[in-house]
Amino acid sequence: MHANFTDLSLPELRQMWARAWGIEPHQKIGRTMLIKSLEYKRREQTMGGLPPDLQQRLKALTAAYKRNPRYFDEDVHGLKLGTRLVKTWKETRHTVLVVKNGFEYESRIYTSLSEIAFVITGSRWNGWVFFGLKKHNRKTAAAAQA
Repeated sequence: MHANFTDLSLPELRQMWARAWGIEPHQKIGRTMLIKSLEYKRREQTMGGLPPDLQQRLKALTAAYKRNPRYFDEDVHGLKLGTRLVKTWKETRHTVLVVKNGFEYESRIYTSLSEIAFVITGSRWNGWVFFGLKKHNRKTAAAAQA
């Protein structure tokens, strides 16, 4: 690996990152994060890896990204464990708890709020919009459909 990552251009960093991690970096990962990630990879190769619990967490995040490259765009990590989300739908109050593996609703763990919104309403929703965590942008939605 290159001795000083700060000397590399952004395209060089992205290329090196792809080689180091075996996948293309997300388009929104910036220069600073690429450098920190490459520095981590270098330390991992010279000093050993993460403890088992962190390896498992990283593996889960990587799997989520591979399934859905927009995973990190959805700000999944913006909610702290233990947060309760409450939504009233058709005069029924629904409570969701943010847990380690996702979201708990009616004693079942879901990986996304959209799944829960579907269970509640019977139709497809952006879960973040349904629970009022993100405003629906009609301009963006209209542009995406065009």
